[in-house]
Amino acid sequence: MHPAPFRGGQPPAAGSRPNATDYTDEVKELLLNAVKVFYCLIYTVDMWPLVTKQCELVCRAWKAACEAQEDPVVWWLSDRMIRVVRHCTFNLVEGTRSPDLAEHKFVTKAAQVAFFANVNTSVGFCFPQYFDPMPEQAIAFLLTVVPHISEWESGRFVKQEFDEPRNKSHYVGFLKDLKKYGAKNPTAWLNIRKRLFKRAFLQGGGIPVQTDMTQASTATMEAAAMRLEARSGLTESEDKGEEDASENGAGADQHL
Repeated sequence: MHPAPFRGGQPPAAGSRPNATDYTDEVKELLLNAVKVFYCLIYTVDMWPLVTKQCELVCRAWKAACEAQEDPVVWWLSDRMIRVVRHCTFNLVEGTRSPDLAEHKFVTKAAQVAFFANVNTSVGFCFPQYFDPMPEQAIAFLLTVVPHISEWESGRFVKQEFDEPRNKSHYVGFLKDLKKYGAKNPTAWLNIRKRLFKRAFLQGGGIPVQTDMTQASTATMEAAAMRLEARSGLTESEDKGEEDASENGAGADQHL
């Protein structure tokens, strides 16, 4: 393993704030991917981790980002790079938020809006493995931010601070209640959380993946093989014949 290369081959000025742009494009892209995974871990593991826990989560996020690459990553994660990921996300103690988090303006309304708002960029679509089933921590996060809807209840925007001192006790309390509730029937609770993920995923525009069928049925294979024996595969008319056969078959089914 080697130190990650800085842009232009020159280290940043001493005392400067760590930034992903300090590094070459390859390292920068990895760091930004790690930031996305770190978001997932914040939502699904611990909303307000202590600094040591934050560093642990950053290491997990970096590892996941590296494992997603086609070629092995040869750079180790330095302390400065850890600070890059933490600072790119949001300051968990002071409660300030980055543009990425602020774009979820109605994050309090539903898991779909918070995690599945955009099929191309939302964390739930980019990293569904962190949300299926919907973690108790993510549900506690949603319950914690519900009171912030009141920022607009008067018809005018009245800013409320969403930070650790004001909200951590609510998050911890909700999480404790959820765990206690789920312990009464773990199987049912798991299914409820899986359905929550599925509903949010589909409502956000996700397309379900059919994983149950791994092979065509024997009858289908035999019928297809019989048709194949009678074909040359050289003419467009064969395609037309197949379409007509399918349509006729569908029509016959409707009359059954």
